[in-house]
Amino acid sequence: MSVEQKQKRVEIALGRKKADKVIKNARIVNVFTNEIIPGDIAIHDSLIVGVGNYSGKEEIDACGKYVCPGLIDSHVHIESSMVTPAEFAKVVLQHGTTTVIADPHEIANVCGIEGINFMLNEAKAVPMNIFYMMPSCVPATPFENNGAALTAKVMEPFAGNPLILGLGEVMNYPAVLAGDKDILSKIELFDNGVVDGHSSGLSERELCAYKAVGVMTNHECTSIDEVIAHLRLGMYVQIREGSAARNLTDIISGLIERGVPLNRCVFCTDDKHLQDISREGHINYNIKKAVSLGVDPIEAIKMATINPAQCYRLKRLGAVAPGYSADLIVL
Repeated sequence: MSVEQKQKRVEIALGRKKADKVIKNARIVNVFTNEIIPGDIAIHDSLIVGVGNYSGKEEIDACGKYVCPGLIDSHVHIESSMVTPAEFAKVVLQHGTTTVIADPHEIANVCGIEGINFMLNEAKAVPMNIFYMMPSCVPATPFENNGAALTAKVMEPFAGNPLILGLGEVMNYPAVLAGDKDILSKIELFDNGVVDGHSSGLSERELCAYKAVGVMTNHECTSIDEVIAHLRLGMYVQIREGSAARNLTDIISGLIERGVPLNRCVFCTDDKHLQDISREGHINYNIKKAVSLGVDPIEAIKMATINPAQCYRLKRLGAVAPGYSADLIVL
């Protein structure tokens, strides 16, 4: 971002120049203060530069509708939908999901690096944000005979790719707990990114060891006690509501009963068939279900927006505020 572009942002934010586009008369969902704020949203070069009272070269009247950040699926395998990322995007965008964080370990198990490159190239051509986690366990176990083997050395060229946010679900937690050099080398390679977990039933010390090497998330919690154990260590808990695994009711009900803050809870599908998405919805379905169980609506929206954005260090996503991407949905 150049100095000149920043200067233009300043001029527009101060009202000295008109914005490229302004969404007028919106009820803005503020994920920082849990408020609904009436106002306009000024946009320049796909970035929000002002919230308040603005005029623009193009103006869109929201007519009092709610405007909130685009929804984020924090863990999904696009291959499970049995369509390409481009076709997948056509379906989930209709339900307000503008960002997915995908683990392509299914295609990697068959096609290796060629499959990952295919998914990366597809992501560049779709009108939504598709980020990936580098598959950590290809093959899933040393006993499997599949199409590829991804070692830390093979992964090295991908470590700096902006579409790859970190290391995918470390399902081989026994290797981590055994101090296996191969899996720890993969974790070390993505030490500056995010490392996803995949475990259940770990003891208190085992979970400490898992977190100590850098694992930050888990979508496999099976009880409220396990969820709270993760949250106490500063991990993010991905609450699943997909086609196969549906943990949302048990986890949300338990968190409400215990009075536990939801700021490190995020939604995911892991995974949901297109037929189910068409019938029920996608991440918007998770929000509605959480609200029906007693979660404050803005808190539920935060679990689908700012919480996963902060978890995966997506600094331009997850909020309607200056400096954030104009990645918005109107409700």
